[in-house]
Amino acid sequence: MQAKSKVWIEAGGEVVAGDGKMDLLKRIDETGSIQKAAGQKGMSYRHAWGFLQAMEKRGGIKLVETRIGGREGGGARLTAQGKDFLRRYSAFREGLDEYIEKKFKKAFK
Repeated sequence: MQAKSKVWIEAGGEVVAGDGKMDLLKRIDETGSIQKAAGQKGMSYRHAWGFLQAMEKRGGIKLVETRIGGREGGGARLTAQGKDFLRRYSAFREGLDEYIEKKFKKAFK
């Protein structure tokens, strides 16, 4: 047997962020593109855009800035607040799986 868990952040009873949404932010940061990040996660641009809009509205922070295309093409990048939010979530999430597994093994040995 193995313990599994899901962790997310809520505001006003609505989900702001969880592992999947934070993975999307991380991929946007790495690729500079919502389209590429969405493709890597197997989701449409529209679905990813909806996630981002909901996260920003519910969390009350601007996470992503976009640039319209042109000769050099469009793109997206995390705002300073977006980078900080990703960093804080990663720090919060780090070690939780190991902690849960340890507690599980202790309880079910």
